[in-house]
Amino acid sequence: MNELQRTEYLTALGVTSYMPRFRLPLAAEPIQAPLPPPAEEAPQAPPRAALMAEVAAPEQSGGGNADEVRSEIVARTDSVDPAPELGRVIGSITSEARVTATAKAAPVAPPQQQVAPFVLSCWWLGEEVLAVDSREPGTALPVESLFGNIARALGWHQLPTGRDKLRWPLTENPFAAAAGADDARDTCSSWLEAACVRKPVKSIWLMGEQAQSYCAPVTLEGPVNDWQGVSVVSMPSLTELLTQPARKREVWNLLRKLYPEQTRR
Repeated sequence: MNELQRTEYLTALGVTSYMPRFRLPLAAEPIQAPLPPPAEEAPQAPPRAALMAEVAAPEQSGGGNADEVRSEIVARTDSVDPAPELGRVIGSITSEARVTATAKAAPVAPPQQQVAPFVLSCWWLGEEVLAVDSREPGTALPVESLFGNIARALGWHQLPTGRDKLRWPLTENPFAAAAGADDARDTCSSWLEAACVRKPVKSIWLMGEQAQSYCAPVTLEGPVNDWQGVSVVSMPSLTELLTQPARKREVWNLLRKLYPEQTRR
């Protein structure tokens, strides 16, 4: 777009022209636009009162040249250009710039449910179990000792173990909006699937609300669910078992149904 056309656009839109003092980065090389030729001075149309006076004067005098005077005045009026060329250009640009209100506004997606920060502590017990326990950051409870007691009760305390930890959100950014539930579900479920591919297990324990809500690879329809031949078990978190000791009986009865041989003694 040359400078003349740019100026006409800004004038039609009512925008004050901005002229940079230097060439902007990645801007094209400036080119001088051809200036329009000087407009010839057009004869100004006489006032309407003067025209009417000139027409009425010959008629009152009775002269026979009234028709000649009237034709001369009409010719003089027609010779005046009614509108300059620039006005027509600006008018066409203004008409093209009008936006019609026929387009419907796109529906705005509802905001996602915000998720409070949480921590997922993970333990592998050989090829038997991957336990994912959820807790809030900053809690100081002996959750590792309790999990060790559960593994000892099942006879799995001598199996090779592995540990991992996943914090949500992954990065703390006080200037950005908190991550939503969909983001947490996509991240945590993808992490769990990758962990099972890296270290296959027979059972997955999802302990606590966050682990069950965001890590479950399938819909949890009951305490025990199947996912590609792997048992996905939902149970209370270790923090809940420590703060509500009566729920330990519920967990032990569930483990006895799932692992009768390990809990027979």
